[in-house]
Amino acid sequence: MAHLVRALLGAERSVDSVELRLAGVAFVPLAPLPGIITGESPAEQGLDQRLPNSPDLGPTKPVALRPAVLTVAAATPGVLRLTLRGAGDDAGSAWPDPPDDDALGMLVGDRPNGSPLELVETGDGTLELRTSELVLRLRCRPFGFELAEASGALLTRSGGDRRQVAGFPLTAAMAWEAAAWCSVSFELAPGELVAGLGEQFASLVHNGRRLELVADDAFGTGTGEVYKAAPLLHSSAGWSAFVHTPGPLVADVGSRHSGILELVAEEPRLDLWLIAGGGLRERLGVYTRLTGRMPVVPRWALGLWMSRCRYRTRSELEAAAAGMRAHRVPCDLVHVDPDWLERDRLNCDFVWSDEKYPDPAGMIAGLRRDGFRVSVWELPYLDPESPLHEQAAAAGYLVRRADGTLAVASRAFARDGRPRALVDFSNPRARAWWQELNRRLVDVGFSVLQCDFGEGLPDDAVMSDGRSGRSWRNLYPLWYNRTVAEVLGATADRVGSGSMILGRSGWAGSQRYPAQWGGDPEASVAGLAASLRAGLGWSLSAPGLWGHDIGGFYGDGPSRGLYIRWAQAGCLSPLARFHGLTPREPWAMGEAALGIVRDFAELRYRLLPYLESTVHESSLNGWPVMRPLAFEAPELTGLWRVEHEWLLGSDLLVVAVLDDRLGPATVEVHLPPGRWVDFWSGEARGGPASFVETVPIERIPLYVRAGAVVPMGPLGACSDQIPAGTWELHAFGGADRTTEVRGPHGTARYRLVTSTGGTPVAVAVDEPFPLATGAVLHEPDGQRPLPLVGWS
Repeated sequence: MAHLVRALLGAERSVDSVELRLAGVAFVPLAPLPGIITGESPAEQGLDQRLPNSPDLGPTKPVALRPAVLTVAAATPGVLRLTLRGAGDDAGSAWPDPPDDDALGMLVGDRPNGSPLELVETGDGTLELRTSELVLRLRCRPFGFELAEASGALLTRSGGDRRQVAGFPLTAAMAWEAAAWCSVSFELAPGELVAGLGEQFASLVHNGRRLELVADDAFGTGTGEVYKAAPLLHSSAGWSAFVHTPGPLVADVGSRHSGILELVAEEPRLDLWLIAGGGLRERLGVYTRLTGRMPVVPRWALGLWMSRCRYRTRSELEAAAAGMRAHRVPCDLVHVDPDWLERDRLNCDFVWSDEKYPDPAGMIAGLRRDGFRVSVWELPYLDPESPLHEQAAAAGYLVRRADGTLAVASRAFARDGRPRALVDFSNPRARAWWQELNRRLVDVGFSVLQCDFGEGLPDDAVMSDGRSGRSWRNLYPLWYNRTVAEVLGATADRVGSGSMILGRSGWAGSQRYPAQWGGDPEASVAGLAASLRAGLGWSLSAPGLWGHDIGGFYGDGPSRGLYIRWAQAGCLSPLARFHGLTPREPWAMGEAALGIVRDFAELRYRLLPYLESTVHESSLNGWPVMRPLAFEAPELTGLWRVEHEWLLGSDLLVVAVLDDRLGPATVEVHLPPGRWVDFWSGEARGGPASFVETVPIERIPLYVRAGAVVPMGPLGACSDQIPAGTWELHAFGGADRTTEVRGPHGTARYRLVTSTGGTPVAVAVDEPFPLATGAVLHEPDGQRPLPLVGWS
């Protein structure tokens, strides 16, 4: 039976939290009408009896109240943690009591450990819980809450007060059903927008949508499903919410009731973190203090990756690598898809195919001599025909059902018709076994372990910790990626210059592992648009590195025009990875495409110092590398809906062209506040502004923040051939600001020096040791050199 929280009965302080005693009353939906109804009297339900056709509820009886507990603690002055648990014999629990936060793996151990929380009884039927920055105001009966800044400015309030015409509430402020789910609702203010919630392909702003946050093999980017959701949302009203839950979560963002945001977690406890204060950059900074931050990746990872599904043999892979060098397209990594395995269909048993890929160590050594790293594919499923399957099953390493039979990976459609078993990452022994298998790949010399799939844990599974597959569904990708990442963390010295994983699935905390890609997009304009939209959403949910399959993964295409436009956007994305079912090498698209893609690949390589600095900045602050425009100016709600533009770091503004024609294209450009300089022409524009720009096929709109000094390095065939820590400074006038460039060298500072009339005359330099070799200023009539002067 579902219960809504009706009343707040009292409060007790402990050392670091306040425990609120609640009373709940049973309710049911008022079907077929909108709203909910309890067994209470009309007055207790707050019904308006003046309505001529109001329903006759008949005689009422006393309603039993069920107890619940809401615990409130302050992680920081701007973060409140609210934990709702139904109390009593039927409450049930799938969580340790007290909850073991570390067991789930979403929170990090060195997160903020508490802040003073003051309890104030106001005497007017409300209680207030106060920090130095926030006030949580709780109404005793009928129960409700408001979250405000210490100044009094309202951030949000619970949604239980919104009613239909007969007076029935549309939903509850908070509710629970024993051992099944818990919910909380918020009233959406007029114009309030909601973003985040993972890699959502259909929207960046989710108002009007009902989202089920559960990992799935989405079978593309246009199906309405997602590879990686995240239980984190951001409101344009200045607050964010993180639901610390392992299981599925439903987020109804004004879909059922236009003015209400409702979150329903499939757990017997609701663990809600409210983060307030500042803009998106500040709130993401706080969130990543809780769930961890992206580690700095090696410089070569910021180069170009060339991949295909599939290079069937070693000779095909080596030919693709040789082609990149022969056609003078800089590249740092090539990828081996499942053909390295003898059984290469939805199976990873680490049995190497000597026929298709002989002498892997020799192959990798040869590619390394030519400046290439190598990535290798894996997934956590086993074919029953593999000898490793029997061994893993006997050792207890595979997921099982309640009856003891092996669980079957969902949506793992193999042509052979055999079910696929899954590695049980809830079992420490199974994780250690999987890590030992992966160490073999690291020992051979692979630099990237690509963790594909991971979304297929079936609901009927029972994990080694006793939880159901349904409740572990979103944790499975997190622990899969974590298991493999720990191997690389322990053995990075063996491959030189670092190593990393790349994952397709994820959940809260995935930014720690540290890179993901956007699954399998269709090779169409719609596929490109969906990929970019999803990447922007993921950046607000797991702020780290993200990339997409340049050219699209499947379908009739890409056309030459689409391939060029996708490559232009991809070369200015956090990761630049070409991949698809058909050749994605640029020479396969003709001479014109080859030349344009080469130009953008070279631009990316010249930007390596800037990209490397951005990664250091993002890792330090918990920010994404790819940033929606709302990250820059969250107070401008129009920017929240821009889905084809992003800030690449702090100073570059990229505008994708969603067009598949070979000729010029028109694109709408939106500039955030401030002045922005056209990278190509040197012309400056003021923002906020929106306008239509026509661009030839050879370029896309690219703007630089006025006053920025962008480090650009020399060119090379790969990052190994480009000296680290040396660059030319490209200055863009129009504002007075300091640029910081971070990296292994430390932090360097640069600033344009202007004359009394405002004309740039030099670049002031503050470097730990000489880094910049010179400077140029971008102007409408070209570039002119500027001298370097000391900092003052």
